[in-house]
Amino acid sequence: MYLKPNIAVREFNYVFSTYSISEGDDLLTRSYTAEGHEVRVDEPKAVGGLGRAPNPIELFLTSLSSCFIVTLKLHARRHRLPIDRVEVFSEGSFDIRGFIMPDKFGSGFRELKMEISLISEARCIDITKLVDRVLKGWVVGSTVSRGIPIKVKLTIRCVDEVNEFKEIISELVLQG
Repeated sequence: MYLKPNIAVREFNYVFSTYSISEGDDLLTRSYTAEGHEVRVDEPKAVGGLGRAPNPIELFLTSLSSCFIVTLKLHARRHRLPIDRVEVFSEGSFDIRGFIMPDKFGSGFRELKMEISLISEARCIDITKLVDRVLKGWVVGSTVSRGIPIKVKLTIRCVDEVNEFKEIISELVLQG
């Protein structure tokens, strides 16, 4: 079976597909994106892989972080707001017993956290509106937060009304 991954547009819906394959008893998996990029996936040696590539959990957390950054920068570009630097640290925790015995313990993340640091020379009011728009509309985060809350610590360094840098720190929980 080989289905070619692609991107399709159906009315207002973007449809993305990927294709993954693994052969034999090796855990190494090759995944192909809609645009033809190859992503390799493995597990650490400690859990039976050979540690040759990120594991699915690392890729999931990377997807969460990078989706926020890309969405932020796309909206910032559209509104002509400068983003000097954005950093995102993502962390997820789960009970390993749920992986081994899902009927007894349930599987999946129990907690997701993100720490976001953003520096911009734009006005604070504009940047905070931008971040609010992003946190309501980023595809990966919006999808994930429907099932599990995401705890976010947000630090924004921006320009106030008198053209001085100011730091805004907030903590919030994103829920579907």
